[in-house]
Amino acid sequence: MRVEGKIKIFNTLLLLLSMLLSEALCAQEQKSTIFDEGTVVYKEMMFGGGYVHSLGYGVQFTYGKHKTAFKSRIYTFDIGTMKHPKEVRSYYPLSDESRSYVYGKLNYMLVMRPTIGARNVKFDKIRPSGVAVGYSWRLGPSIAFTRPVYLEIVHSEQNSPFQTIIVEKYDPAVHDPNVIYGRAGVLRGVGETKVHPGVHGTFAFNFEYDPRREGIKGLEVGVAIDAYPFSEVEIMAFAENYSTYLTFYVTFQLGARYNR
Repeated sequence: MRVEGKIKIFNTLLLLLSMLLSEALCAQEQKSTIFDEGTVVYKEMMFGGGYVHSLGYGVQFTYGKHKTAFKSRIYTFDIGTMKHPKEVRSYYPLSDESRSYVYGKLNYMLVMRPTIGARNVKFDKIRPSGVAVGYSWRLGPSIAFTRPVYLEIVHSEQNSPFQTIIVEKYDPAVHDPNVIYGRAGVLRGVGETKVHPGVHGTFAFNFEYDPRREGIKGLEVGVAIDAYPFSEVEIMAFAENYSTYLTFYVTFQLGARYNR
């Protein structure tokens, strides 16, 4: 992703943050609250959702235990894709049926993150239509899995006008764009998967707008970092590869609070 694209995403997130924060601050100026009497303090919560970030997308699941009405310990597991910032989709120009591929891509990257952290409510809802604003952080391992890219290659028989499509592991020294028909099936290369252990950290702002006190419906907007200290993760052939990835993300969350 180009620098201009990252700036546009970051500006959009800042605009969303300022709008939701303004709503919460205005609500706090009210003198009365519908939750003053008879408020139930829930001990546990569970929610999940999907997220998009500046280099991919994924799904997330969180279990939390309330330490107080406004502070919680959270345990999160998420799994998502990670792309190289220089990836560009390409197509075989002589066929409308070919599948897209990324020229120069050596490996697909998938990341799993089991983390522990905290979630705090800074401004609670004053009315059912209000927005609760808080922040959260998480730390834990980042386990990256890479598998090699296999492509469908146009193969011309010697002394023959006919061409066949064969599947081969991508080799940047051999496969130029003129012979690449498209990407192969999603299971190709699974047996050659490599593991890259690392560490993960996240800081985010949380916005809850579920009208029910026990419900969880909201957005998480934050920044995440994944670092692999033992070696860089090789994704592209004709670009610099990295051992650290900094991403901005938005997660859509849905769940509930409860007492056992």
